[in-house]
Amino acid sequence: MKDIIIRHYLFDQIQCEPTHQTGSTLKKLCAQMAPKLAKLDIRLVFQEAVMETPNADNIRMMNRVTFSCPEEGLPERDLDEILGLQVTYEPCRTCSDKAGFPVSCRTVMVEDQGYQALPSGLIADAMLRFSFTVLSGGQTCDSHSCGGCCEGCHGSR
Repeated sequence: MKDIIIRHYLFDQIQCEPTHQTGSTLKKLCAQMAPKLAKLDIRLVFQEAVMETPNADNIRMMNRVTFSCPEEGLPERDLDEILGLQVTYEPCRTCSDKAGFPVSCRTVMVEDQGYQALPSGLIADAMLRFSFTVLSGGQTCDSHSCGGCCEGCHGSR
């Protein structure tokens, strides 16, 4: 069985509601998808990557979600990279108050809509795409091309 490691980066001392919601959504979705992916010989391993003292250099890691598969030699890839989405950072008063310095929280952009708390649909999409990459022996499927995971996708004929 191949392990897909899903990491959610956070700080113990600083958590705003969107970070908490993303974590809850990840746990729920991993529990729902694990039995289905196990039938494909994939095991989901959810990890909370709790970072130590927040500072201006590492604060932007908060609420980052990554996927990796050591057995296939697939290093950590950000959810936004897998889905071909842009990331911006929005000022967060809650995190700033807790950190004691100005904090801008990670915001994933889908068209013109920004999400600090990642919706289950985005997480499921990245999870499935990464699973297909694992099943295809490491060939990637992203929003721009397929490396062999399926035929005729993305509107090609």
